[in-house]
Amino acid sequence: MKKVSVIIPCYNQGKYLEEAINSVLCSHYKSFEIIIVNDGSDDEITKPVLNKLENKGITIINIENSGVCTARNTGIKSCNGEYILTLDADDKIAPDYIEKAVKILDENDDIGIVYCKAQFFDAVNKPVDLKPATIYNMLVQNRIFSASFFRKSTFTEVGGFNPDLELGCEDWDFWLSIIETGAKVFQIPEILFFWRKAENSRTQKALNPSNYLQIRLKMIEHHKKLYNKFRLIIYIHLCFMIAKNYISYYLKMIKGGAKWT
Repeated sequence: MKKVSVIIPCYNQGKYLEEAINSVLCSHYKSFEIIIVNDGSDDEITKPVLNKLENKGITIINIENSGVCTARNTGIKSCNGEYILTLDADDKIAPDYIEKAVKILDENDDIGIVYCKAQFFDAVNKPVDLKPATIYNMLVQNRIFSASFFRKSTFTEVGGFNPDLELGCEDWDFWLSIIETGAKVFQIPEILFFWRKAENSRTQKALNPSNYLQIRLKMIEHHKKLYNKFRLIIYIHLCFMIAKNYISYYLKMIKGGAKWT
């Protein structure tokens, strides 16, 4: 059996962490390790939870607060798995997600990313609506959530998660880097990932117009070759989406539903 490394960055998310860990421990596939990277947590809840989990044999790596990119990179570089699953500390997976993803990667050397369908929970409870992760769709907007599988060898080849994307969408940048190697993407047609939809999340902050524009410009800069293949239609689409995002955001501000940060 192939060993899987589940890498969980954690910054002050102790109240959710055990729920995430238990979802992994309930997996049908048992050849895995869990590595939690404590990204400088300083709240009263997280540290006791980390101590409790460490006493149960789960690996804890403590680093100074450096952001999710550095936390993931640190965990992956120190892991023993051939396949990697990056899981946020407040999310959950289904018991058969690892098993089904490993089977696909074992049987298909040309597939570099495996993900599934997903369900929001917490503040919002509904299926996640994501368009297929074709190259064109991925250049326009991220279609693959962070809780997806890839090979450690691929991680090394592309250089890991880029800390330049600390405003958000670092997973989008990482997926594009893997796609640039010629690797294929496969989506398991089942809901196997549960994505916590909380207020004031990092994803929501990334959609702030000032952040959103910076992120998109960096994405184009980091992946010039891919964007150049579709440059005219992509640039038109991006301009439309950026304008739409600004208008939507200002309408929310007018209604009192958003604040400029």
